[in-house]
Amino acid sequence: MPIREVGRIIRFGAFEIDLHTGELRRNGLKVRLQEQPFQVLALMLERPGEVVTREDLRTRLWPADTFVDFDHSLNAAIKRLRDALGESAESPIFIETVARRGYRFITPAIPTAPVMPTAPAAPKPNRYYWPVALVSAGVVLVLLSLALITSNGLHPEPRLASQRRLTANPEDTPLTSGVISPDGKYLAYTDPSGFYLRQVDGGETHAVPLPKGFDALPESWFPDSVHLVVSWAEEPKKTPPSLWEISVLGGTPRKLVDRGSSARVAPDGSKIAFLAGVWDHEEIWLVQADGNSPRKIDGGTDLFGAVAWAPDAKRFAYIRTIDSHGSGRRDKQIESYDVTSGRRETMLSEPRLGDEIAWLNAGRLIYSLQEFQPNESDFNLWWVQLDSRTRRPSNSPARITNDGTFTGGISSTIDGTRIALLRRAFKDEVYLTEWQGQRLSAPRKLTLDERKNFVFSWTPDGKAVLFTSDRYGPFHVFKQSIDETQPVLLVGGKDDLEVPRLSPDGSGVLYLVSAKRGEPSSNVQLMRIPLSGGTSQFVLEAPGITNYECARLPATLCIYGRIGPESEYYRFFTFDPVGGNGTELVAAKMKKEEGLNQWALSPDGKYLVTCKSQNPYKQSGLRILNLAEGTERYIPVSGLGLVGGMDWAADSKSVWLSGFLRRNAWGSSSAVLNVDLSGRARMVLEGPMSIWWAVPSPDGHRIALSGHTESSNVWLLENF
Repeated sequence: MPIREVGRIIRFGAFEIDLHTGELRRNGLKVRLQEQPFQVLALMLERPGEVVTREDLRTRLWPADTFVDFDHSLNAAIKRLRDALGESAESPIFIETVARRGYRFITPAIPTAPVMPTAPAAPKPNRYYWPVALVSAGVVLVLLSLALITSNGLHPEPRLASQRRLTANPEDTPLTSGVISPDGKYLAYTDPSGFYLRQVDGGETHAVPLPKGFDALPESWFPDSVHLVVSWAEEPKKTPPSLWEISVLGGTPRKLVDRGSSARVAPDGSKIAFLAGVWDHEEIWLVQADGNSPRKIDGGTDLFGAVAWAPDAKRFAYIRTIDSHGSGRRDKQIESYDVTSGRRETMLSEPRLGDEIAWLNAGRLIYSLQEFQPNESDFNLWWVQLDSRTRRPSNSPARITNDGTFTGGISSTIDGTRIALLRRAFKDEVYLTEWQGQRLSAPRKLTLDERKNFVFSWTPDGKAVLFTSDRYGPFHVFKQSIDETQPVLLVGGKDDLEVPRLSPDGSGVLYLVSAKRGEPSSNVQLMRIPLSGGTSQFVLEAPGITNYECARLPATLCIYGRIGPESEYYRFFTFDPVGGNGTELVAAKMKKEEGLNQWALSPDGKYLVTCKSQNPYKQSGLRILNLAEGTERYIPVSGLGLVGGMDWAADSKSVWLSGFLRRNAWGSSSAVLNVDLSGRARMVLEGPMSIWWAVPSPDGHRIALSGHTESSNVWLLENF
């Protein structure tokens, strides 16, 4: 049913609009809005979340017999509407531009039916009794307002939550998990040193007595605030975690299920919902609290976030990320599952959703939401009131926090008055190290900005590196000398740019222009710019490009890899760096799960190396493809869990391989290995940060590292 027929007053964000009078108000104050921008907004509000085409708008605003410069007039109307709403096309809050199609209203819109009188107005009161009449009327209005709030489940918009820090771990000892007990008295948390129990109000902290070697992560409390569900991987490098029940008072852990993590106990303690599988095949399961009757609820190609039980324990919610490999899209939604009927319902759709939710009493749903550019690395908590019948939002989202961190976990008390929020802060920096024959020297930080910085290549003389950074908002391409403290901007603009690498002759820098977020097209552009700077030129465009590399002169081979939703394979294609597609390397294609970006072309153009499996519970290894002969062989690599990245040495005789060494559930470290073509693997650097990948200089004397560090602690939120 069109939204205009449901209610004439529509609320979205801080705005409300009366579709009959054409009045737009922000926080109760009238905002000037002309007729054409109003008609544009009204049409989009009739179809929230859907694409309203430019032809639809032409039909609504200008009849067929009206002669007007349509494009100019519509653009002007959209501009005036954005000005009224306080947004821009570059950073949309309400109206998203869908390239070559139209526009889409992306903020939840809540229709509100006008209140109609049900009886004739009372006669004018006697002037001697007007004080009594006014007081009586005030009491009636207050009672009616309270009744309306109670019946509709609406609550006044809360202020930002009051916060206090519960843990104060330093950057080199980040928390790996933290959950508050149902009675709000205790916080169970882990860090690389162990498993601890902290009094929330007193602050006293003790180690939880666990059997030696049982390095478990706290997942969720049972209602008695004594027992916990924890996850534990008996062999972290080989097997996925299992779920166990423990007591904070000690005793022997009891195994519940063989495979599971991210477990949540129902408020009545009767059931446990949890996730199983790895990122390439995730599943949601349900099991009785004693570990009996496990059953799969959902799973397949989609990804799942946190699970949250409804207060009545009759259903739970979870976050689903629609599988969109190679599409350039990131569709996310919160769904609910009825444990009795098996019915699924979509509660909320929002592409900026994080992976954490909580379902509190009185029907409040709390979720994490990504901020807009240039703060898209930050996530904050929001809440909506759920209608008791439809379980969909009945009010506009309201902000709870306004902080610059990543939300790593949410747990709440049984009465919903306290939330423990695990916050994580990440730093991605460029480090330099030197090859000393058998080992790499201690890394030295090159980039000093605390935004995200990812290195991809060196200049031909080995005196500077090329990297991407979001220090100005979108990811741009920078060049920085190894002897300087600040970089030079090479390519800027409003688009996100990725993977700067050199052309075969070293004179030009190639880079990718990412597919636009939220747009239907998944096309990625490959561009070229002179290393000395200048104007960018178009090279090619294709859907789902994730990586590319070129050999060095005298070799001229260039390859890009792409994946699309229509294929189960990651495919490789040659291309001309001056412009134009080449042919597909059919023999080089690999399965999706083998890693989308874990591959590299040797500088001499003879070999292509790929990751045999990105699954950390399978044997790590390299697949070496001889492009000239069409042959391949497999080199097993022991000791690594998750493979991070790979790149060929300057002489094309070995591969620099980075990955993670899983020590226990409370922490892991990363390492760089050098693997030669005979299969010999040497660990040349371990830690001290997480190392995504290692990039050797053209002369092989130095290595540039993309390193990652994080800090994480738990905060207590109240009065929200």
